[in-house]
Amino acid sequence: MKYDIVIVGAGASGLVAAYRGITKNPQLNILVLEKEGTIGRKLNASGNGKCNLTNSNFGANFYFSDSDQFMPEWSKKHTYKDIISFFEDMGVLLYEKQGYYYPVSNQAKQVSNQLYEKSELMGVTFQLHTKVTNITRDRKNNNYRITALSEEQQERIFETNYVILATGGYASAKLGGCKDGYKLAKNMQLKCNPIYPVLSPVYVNDSHLSLAKGVRIDGKVSIKINDEYIMKEEGQIQFNDNNLSGIVMMNASCYLNREKDVVEQSSVHIDILPQYSWDALKNFFITQAKAFPEVTIDVMLKGILPGNFVSYLTKRLGLERSLSLKQLTDKMLNRLTSALKKLEFQPVYVDDFDKAQVTGGGISVQEVSVDTFECKRYNHLYITGEVLDVNGKCGGYNLTFAMISAMQAVDDIISKH
Repeated sequence: MKYDIVIVGAGASGLVAAYRGITKNPQLNILVLEKEGTIGRKLNASGNGKCNLTNSNFGANFYFSDSDQFMPEWSKKHTYKDIISFFEDMGVLLYEKQGYYYPVSNQAKQVSNQLYEKSELMGVTFQLHTKVTNITRDRKNNNYRITALSEEQQERIFETNYVILATGGYASAKLGGCKDGYKLAKNMQLKCNPIYPVLSPVYVNDSHLSLAKGVRIDGKVSIKINDEYIMKEEGQIQFNDNNLSGIVMMNASCYLNREKDVVEQSSVHIDILPQYSWDALKNFFITQAKAFPEVTIDVMLKGILPGNFVSYLTKRLGLERSLSLKQLTDKMLNRLTSALKKLEFQPVYVDDFDKAQVTGGGISVQEVSVDTFECKRYNHLYITGEVLDVNGKCGGYNLTFAMISAMQAVDDIISKH
């Protein structure tokens, strides 16, 4: 059987492509091939299960890509309102919280189920447990042959006029992340950039860090590479055994892991108490020492910091927690103040795709049109979503790109069909 469109992947991008295509032209014969036994696994887990679909703070500065021009050009032509309109038309209402948009149900599964069930009801065919292994093109008529393996490892061949490659990336393999899209692209001699994990913890060299495990502190994070600050952002930092996490650190991973070859020349600086200047904080310590000379440094610090973090900080600075405030020298006070205003870490690159939410790198955006996401080398082949070398910061930006790129691809197909 020959299809009008075959979509490879039933994640956010593939599901949106299927729904958009069948609603715009109910006569289309659309097939979605998915290697997993369920649809939308990563989508279902997004936003801690609440599904942060988009963000009103929209722009190219929230994205990373292998092209300096692609995302600025793309973002000028689109808006977060495209996502809101799409879902409201589908019957999924959204609400806004500090610029973040979620479904009113607060359930990511509702979003994927609506896309799947309504698409299937209107005639889209979903074939699960089907892993695509090759895509070939008949140049005479622009048709494509898609080779796939069933759950029983039986080979299947599907013919189609148009292909949308929406496999997603390698991050979160437990939720279906895979390298299939890159392999398919390489088979077609498309340029693929090295992949790396993003929106992931930042691993650091610090033998004492486990003492602060579980501590969450709101602070200001700065990333420095080769004496140049490339990121400054405030947010909550979580301290773990050998890494730093939290939204601000996950955003930091986008900068650090992208520059993984120079990670050793980079540093992470955290201002633990950004609301106080260096001088104001030191004066606070001096005032405390005068008022409570017999109190220990441990007791004083626990008045402003979590206990586990106090254990970590004093150990790192080599200060005895039993030291009384009257014993603190001016040099000790300077070191303590500086540590809280600019706590420095040496990051280490770790290929931890399991903890990453998104994949950086992938198929170069230079291979596709910014207006349609049609492949420049292969007519009627479209590449959308995370499999491309585009990744965004936390806040719904990756879903926004995955879904809008799918809409662009389908809209172009319908205009040609």
